[in-house]
Amino acid sequence: MTFPAARFKGCFPELFGFVLLDATGLGDVGAGSPVGRNLLQLFSTSEQGDRVVRDGIAIPAQNIDPGFYTVLVRHAQSPSPWQDPKVTSAGWVLHVRSEELLLCGLGYLTKWTPDDPRHRRISVPPGWYEVEIRGHLLGPDDLDDPDDAAYEFVLSGPTGARPTFHAHLDHGLNLIDND
Repeated sequence: MTFPAARFKGCFPELFGFVLLDATGLGDVGAGSPVGRNLLQLFSTSEQGDRVVRDGIAIPAQNIDPGFYTVLVRHAQSPSPWQDPKVTSAGWVLHVRSEELLLCGLGYLTKWTPDDPRHRRISVPPGWYEVEIRGHLLGPDDLDDPDDAAYEFVLSGPTGARPTFHAHLDHGLNLIDND
């Protein structure tokens, strides 16, 4: 079961990254509601962050230079508009429960508000997905895109069974320093 690709232009990586998540899963993190909490501090200073990622609640794309990027969330069966990614990071898992994913900069986790109108929303069938992140430098052939670079979240699935997590948590996705 595929879903329509969602392409967002002019995305800024607040606090040097993006996060793709199903907000429903954040309710399972820690005590109480996640709304209004500094989830970024919680995730970066405790084992909760590793658990959130390994349990498929959120996928961070980190160490991204400031700038404006095109971000594409697509199914693996849909073709990519770009060839030869400069950086890749595979082995992520994502559990979609609510049929809606949110894409935002990491900075939005400092005071979590799931209804923030600046979050980008993507309709995705529920289930488990394996995810690969790809980063691309855009060139003169990409005239329809005002951004200098792009990131893709490529989802394979859905399945009823949880895929094996084998991503490297410390893998940066900076396009400039990854020669």
